[in-house]
Amino acid sequence: MHKCLMNQRCEACELAEVSIVEPCDDPEDPYRLCAACHRRLQARALRPLEWFNLAKRHGWCRYLLHDDFYDDDGTAAQPELEVDNAEEFPAPILASVREDSEKLLDYSITRWHLEADVVAAWKQEDPQSVLSTASARFASNSNIEIRARVLSICACAVGHIGADFVRRAWDEYPERVALTSLANASAACLPHAEGVERVTAALARLKGREKLDQVFCLSYFRSPDALAWIEQNIFEPITESWGYLAAASKIDWSCAERWLGRGRPLSLVAIDALLAIARPRTPFLRETKPKLEGPPTFSRLQEVLLAYREHDPVPRVQQRIDALLANATESGMVESFR
Repeated sequence: MHKCLMNQRCEACELAEVSIVEPCDDPEDPYRLCAACHRRLQARALRPLEWFNLAKRHGWCRYLLHDDFYDDDGTAAQPELEVDNAEEFPAPILASVREDSEKLLDYSITRWHLEADVVAAWKQEDPQSVLSTASARFASNSNIEIRARVLSICACAVGHIGADFVRRAWDEYPERVALTSLANASAACLPHAEGVERVTAALARLKGREKLDQVFCLSYFRSPDALAWIEQNIFEPITESWGYLAAASKIDWSCAERWLGRGRPLSLVAIDALLAIARPRTPFLRETKPKLEGPPTFSRLQEVLLAYREHDPVPRVQQRIDALLANATESGMVESFR
């Protein structure tokens, strides 16, 4: 054993001494393991608690830990060896960690998603205590996925007292923090104008597909400011991402009708936005349940959409307008389009 590894505990079992440093998933942040846990890691046969202990340190997105091989309770899905005594090494459950903020943070990091019950547990904590725990973990771990989860917790449970922490996190963008997580935390913790300005400035520095993949970051603000940004910055290709952003940003009927009157590309965004409100497809939209502000009568909606379909009779337009009209009087849209 290398001298520098002596007396270090295995990151998986937390019992035996480290004998192997495994860099296969990330040479800059390798796993430090005993021989037995190293063998189980390579065989995708970690016991639930061992998976949990690695995921809380390195994130569950790592190749050897991710959801192709383990459920989010650490149960091995495709083990190449028999999992030894898995039932004797269970991963923690929420009830066992919710009274300890450090353990709750470990648990939160290992979840595929930040579920409602976990969010509720954080909201029961003192915001200043949450901020202290979250900022310390952010500073001690440069893993982008773990930092994203820390910022998500701040977004749901800290509020404006986290403003300085979020500003410090921006100092590490883009090398050590993702724009999506910064946007989420900025919308919750920074003054509105400052948060929007930071995100739009970051988007301005991106190009092409990378920029298109990130435009939805403005959705966290749920603000018509994003509608003005779309008008000034829209670019090809016109994918559903633009419509999703408009739907999340409190688009009203007058804006949608105006965009339809202006023609492509904004008309396509308007149609996608209306359909996203009528039939939300993304987790964010399903959670936030956007509504069309200032809705028209159904007859006016039908009149405007059918006129546009006549003007732009391509399959994409026809299919989406048909779907929109079919859903406009169903649940969620009946009230909006009285």
